[in-house]
Amino acid sequence: MAALVMPHSRPATTNVPIGTSLWHARAAGICVEISENGIVANPINSLNRLISCSLNPTVKGLVWNRGQNPLKEEIKAFTDQCLPDGNGMPFAYEQIDLRNSLSNRVDSVNTLCSKLVSKLPSPLRSALEADALMLCSTLTSLCPSSPWLTVQLECVGHNNCSRWHQDMYIGRALISYTGPGTWLVDDRNVDFEMLEKTLGMTSEVSDRLIVPDRSKVHEAGTNSVCLLKGNSWMDIQGLGVTHKSPVVERDGEGRVREKRLVLKVDLSNTQPGI
Repeated sequence: MAALVMPHSRPATTNVPIGTSLWHARAAGICVEISENGIVANPINSLNRLISCSLNPTVKGLVWNRGQNPLKEEIKAFTDQCLPDGNGMPFAYEQIDLRNSLSNRVDSVNTLCSKLVSKLPSPLRSALEADALMLCSTLTSLCPSSPWLTVQLECVGHNNCSRWHQDMYIGRALISYTGPGTWLVDDRNVDFEMLEKTLGMTSEVSDRLIVPDRSKVHEAGTNSVCLLKGNSWMDIQGLGVTHKSPVVERDGEGRVREKRLVLKVDLSNTQPGI
C-alpha cells in the first residue's frame, strides 16, 4: 500500500466539488499527484519525509508504510497472551506536562518512554521504546509549544472510536503492530452535515451516511506510522483529519479474529484523562 498524504479543504459546505484537473509536481525528487478526489499519493519512505510533508499546511494526515515488523511473531504472541479473550484492556499509560520539563525535556521524554514499556518482554521492550521515542520526538518537534504529552500502549479487542470523527487534541501519532490500522478519509469525501446529524446512531448506520463511498477510505497498514492532525493543530484550517478505528471482526462465537496492539502518542492543550 502506498503511503498517503491527505490535503484538506475547510468544511464550510458539504461535499464541495474541487475540480477534476490533474496536477503533477516534483518534491524532493518524488512525484506528487493531486487528482480529482483530492488525494495526494506520496511514497513516504522515511521519517524525514513524513516530517517534511507534515509541515505543509494543506496536509491533515500522513501514513508512512514501514513494511513488515521483524518482530511480527513475537508481537502477535504477546498480544494474544495480553488479550486472551478478546476484551480490550489498557496495558500502559504515561503522561507529562512538558512545561515543567523545559530544561531537561529530552531526559523527561526518555524516562516516559522507558516507563511505558517496562512491563514488556524482551526484545519487544527495546523495539517499542525506540518507536515511542520516535513518535514523541516527531510530534514535539512539530509542535514545540504543546503542553501535554501522553503516551499509551493499548491491547485492543473491541471497536474503539468506531465512528467517523475528528479529535480536539493537537496531534496524534500511532502505530498498529497487529491487526488493521487506522482508517482516514479526505474532507472532500466526507458529508459533514451527516457527521452532525448522525450523532447517536450506531456506527454501522452513520458510517455509510458520513462517508458514502467506501472506496475513498484509506487504511493505514500494520506497522505503519500514522500522523493525525487534530482540531487544535497550530495551522489547521477547519477541522482535523476525519478518521476512525478499523472494524473489529469476530467469529461465530464472538471472539475477535484479529487483535490489535497499538502505540499511541498525543499532544494536547489540556490534561486528558485516562
